Amino acid sequence: MREYALRLGLDLGSTLSPPEIELVRAVGTATQFERGAILARQESPATHLHFLLSGAVKTCQAHASGGESVLRIHLAGSIIGLSSLTSRGRWDATSVALKASRTIRIPKAVFIRLLEDRPALALKLVTLLVDRLSDLHFRIGELQTQGVQQRLAYVLLSLSRSDPIEDDPEAAADIHLTHEELSQMINTRRQTVTSALSRLADEGLVESSNRLVRVRNRAGLEKKLRG
Repeated sequence: MREYALRLGLDLGSTLSPPEIELVRAVGTATQFERGAILARQESPATHLHFLLSGAVKTCQAHASGGESVLRIHLAGSIIGLSSLTSRGRWDATSVALKASRTIRIPKAVFIRLLEDRPALALKLVTLLVDRLSDLHFRIGELQTQGVQQRLAYVLLSLSRSDPIEDDPEAAADIHLTHEELSQMINTRRQTVTSALSRLADEGLVESSNRLVRVRNRAGLEKKLRG
């Protein structure tokens, strides 16, 4: 699936085939978003979905306590807003462009008709939703038993994975997230993430600045997962 999941066994392959992407293009409208623009706002009426053509988008959920959790980072080829298909009819999270992004905006009713006409496409979306559910179960179960440094290692290993669709699939990705955004992914404080990154940098495992983390030693981070 074209989004970063903390469960490392989930790959970054494209959910849709090139012909299916062309079908989506044909029923939607090309839309552009600058960095920081909101594609969908939590609790607003869910009337459409987005297919991400280029760029990157984070989906985050606000809590009643005032905090926020980053649920996933979408890459080009991801489908954003599947919660619009629920009976509740409202977005369950906010989606924000992490960089300049282009999408195909698809009205909910049009997308439903497309799924009815294309059962194979509908089956792929079921698989995508099950993968997202698997990642959620992993966060709720496995990650809750881990310390901050282990949870951070999971995030860094996931977000620095090479992208099979990019020109150089062997190249590891730099992580262009703030310490605050990383903390929202592992349910801890920003100061705790900054301190943990500093320790990892001292060990030569990462390089870190305010909005860039570069993994230098994946094997070392994997060792952190084993405690």
